[in-house]
Amino acid sequence: MKKAALISVVILGGLIPAAHLHRWQGLPEALAWLAPLALVPMRRDFVRRACQALMLAGVLVTVNSMMFFIKMRMAMGVPWTRLAVILSVAAMVPALAAWALEHPYFVERRGAKTVPGQGDRPARKAKNEDGSADSSARPASSEPQGVLPGNRSSLLEPLQIAPPALARDATIPALAAWALTLCALGAVQLKVPTPMLLAERFLPGAGWLEASLLALYAGFVVQAMLEHGRSSAVRRRIWGLFSFVFFAQLTLGLAGFERFLMTGALHLPVPALIAAGPLFRGEGLFMLILFVSTVLLLGPGWCSHLCYIGAWDSAMSCVKKRPGPLPAWVRRGRAALAVLVLGGAWLMGRMGVPGVWAAGLAAAFGLAGVGVMLFASRRAGVMTHCTGWCPMGLAAGIFGKLSPWRLHIREGCTSCGACSMACRYDALRPEDLAARRPGVSCSLCGDCLERCPRGEMSLTVFGRGGPGARAAFVTLAVSLHALFLGVARL
Repeated sequence: MKKAALISVVILGGLIPAAHLHRWQGLPEALAWLAPLALVPMRRDFVRRACQALMLAGVLVTVNSMMFFIKMRMAMGVPWTRLAVILSVAAMVPALAAWALEHPYFVERRGAKTVPGQGDRPARKAKNEDGSADSSARPASSEPQGVLPGNRSSLLEPLQIAPPALARDATIPALAAWALTLCALGAVQLKVPTPMLLAERFLPGAGWLEASLLALYAGFVVQAMLEHGRSSAVRRRIWGLFSFVFFAQLTLGLAGFERFLMTGALHLPVPALIAAGPLFRGEGLFMLILFVSTVLLLGPGWCSHLCYIGAWDSAMSCVKKRPGPLPAWVRRGRAALAVLVLGGAWLMGRMGVPGVWAAGLAAAFGLAGVGVMLFASRRAGVMTHCTGWCPMGLAAGIFGKLSPWRLHIREGCTSCGACSMACRYDALRPEDLAARRPGVSCSLCGDCLERCPRGEMSLTVFGRGGPGARAAFVTLAVSLHALFLGVARL
């Protein structure tokens, strides 16, 4: 009975503000408000907190409606006291619902206890070689693991240091990603006169529903990426999803469904044209400004999270189980190639080369890049296109130094090479490990962080590291990913 009452209060607390939104705005806006409430049965803490924030905002929505109707009745000279009492009580229901969500019935159920230093992996009982439980296993003592009694400098110690654990409680990062995504897409919905969100182009007001769903999606992705051992796989999947959505919208738009395209002139989906296009035309800086702004926020993480074509190179490189070494000339040659491409674009623009010819050269460069993925990346197991062919990868690596994010390699690194086996960007060669800093091709993808057996690698922001820095980076990266996903053909 008590649970039924709690559920009823929560439902009413969501429905009352939604009803007012439906009155003033429309059905899509009301559904956008109710979307988080529909996920409460999943018992995710960030969803519960998001619902509480919406419930408190719902109090203001209801009070705003009450004040409107009171003013209207006063202007008409009719009684308004009864209405004020009814709507005051109605405004209290969302606040009561926010309080009800604190009940243990709605709280996320935690999994098994974890072993300190082992991330989210549950503790396991010791077993004999035949698989039976080891009755001789001793209880935990105060003696550090890997240290023999009476000898604290045991040679076993380096082998027993566990990899660094990621954030165990991802509620705050997930909630932050939800809020950041919702605010960013809400700003796009409110401030940009042209419908930017795809749903808004088909149904007025539906952009709010899309924004609400993408914000929830961002929260779930952050939680998944902060689970031990899942970050790399999740990143590649959502990266592939963004690339699919981007090119699916482009394909549908070119096929005649114009609502899938944005206004303005189309450009070839070749990353090099982000910089080469403005250099050739002498105008059209929007994409370049967007790229630089993103790099300042996320550093070279643009290449591993937000590039619409990089996911292809990642898929091709992962065909080979382990990355192999690239020739040393690749690092030197990419700078020369970038100067040739960007300098050539500027020179052709000043020489008055027809746009059709320039577009043909750009298309040939893009197709050649796809060939690099299909042949070089597949064979080497390294993202050869991103690390040796694409000028924007080099630009992201250089301008990314202006961002506060760094991959830090501590002095305790033994150059064992475990991280190199996880790096598809050819950024952790032996000379890089010896210098205690990754190569310029490092994209802060984070694939190496869990591979270090000694925990000597970490992501830092303004010089501070730890699980909090990694959680903040993932939150920002996923929020930008969800924003880009919402405006994929911007």
